[in-house]
Amino acid sequence: MIKILFVASLIILSAINCQEENVNEPFNYESDTPEWLMNKIDSMSVNREYRGTKIFRYEWKNMFVYHISIPIRSCALCELYDHYGNIIQLINKATLEDFLNNKRNETLVWQWKD
Repeated sequence: MIKILFVASLIILSAINCQEENVNEPFNYESDTPEWLMNKIDSMSVNREYRGTKIFRYEWKNMFVYHISIPIRSCALCELYDHYGNIIQLINKATLEDFLNNKRNETLVWQWKD
């Protein structure tokens, strides 16, 4: 009986440990935001044209991408960048659908503060 309880305890502890490994670390602005994006945020934060703006980070195609959502602009995904600051152009319907369907782990990086 003791052997069964010992084995069951090991299995439960292993399962809990595996679940903890899959938890995402919390986002840290200072260490997780690329320098190019911090510079862009610095310039946006003093320009009223960006009022209401939010920046989101997603995982897509095994990389981080950054979406700058500017409410007063006419297009929804105009400013989408890869981790290095290169603009990602969603040039056709298939690419757009792929992004919308496969982006994951949305994280709010920054938002305009009134």
